[in-house]
Amino acid sequence: MTTDPHPAEISLSPQTPTEFPAPLPTVTTTADATPASSPTRPTRADWGRIAIFGIPYAAFFLLGLVPASIIPQSWDLTTVNIAIDSVFLVMVLTFFWREFASTFSYLRTHPLLKIAVLFGLWFVVAVVQLVSRLAIYGINPPVAENQQLVIDALTSSRLALPFAFFVAVGVPLVEEIFYRHILIGKLSAYAPTWAVASISALLFAYMHCHQWQDMIAYLPISIVLTLVYVFSRKSVAYSWMFHALNNSIMVALIFAMQGA
Repeated sequence: MTTDPHPAEISLSPQTPTEFPAPLPTVTTTADATPASSPTRPTRADWGRIAIFGIPYAAFFLLGLVPASIIPQSWDLTTVNIAIDSVFLVMVLTFFWREFASTFSYLRTHPLLKIAVLFGLWFVVAVVQLVSRLAIYGINPPVAENQQLVIDALTSSRLALPFAFFVAVGVPLVEEIFYRHILIGKLSAYAPTWAVASISALLFAYMHCHQWQDMIAYLPISIVLTLVYVFSRKSVAYSWMFHALNNSIMVALIFAMQGA
């Protein structure tokens, strides 16, 4: 047995390239990473803006910590309402305008269809409210106290037109920011959406009620507003459009009845 003194050399020429295994994908993990579908938790600055607006709003409208008895009887109630609504509207526009405007992006696709859906939902809510009240009260159902106050202001006050603007446009924006954008959009980072949405719907209806019977008038619209917000991928602009549509139709009907 002999050994070849000139063993064959291993060629590394381009004709016989050497294959190397593909590198493994790099996996980066962070302790505070959140899924893309999870809502972003508010920053400290966000909580500051929420507190400056939300605490006074909740104290005034939900908790009743500012009783109406402190307002002198000589003051015009419509003027007081316009002044209070103006303060909260300025706060909303100052703190949340960019977040509100950005959610109009929901209308980039099929805008006419989505607007038509709002009119259809309004009709459904109106029918549900009417049938519910007729079933409970009969052919002459009472008007909810909050609605009666609005009717009185729009039909007898010299500030009816400015008040109509706030009822139709300004107040819906303030309420949508608080009840939908904050209570659902922000707090859903800490609790299930269905839970905070249910709380939001109940609080919105409760805020408009002066007696428990008024829930019949406000709970349907509250539930639909909540569903509109959630199913529009939390577009507060879209829920505001539905809210403003509902209130604008109400204001138009009141003015039409007054003219008639």
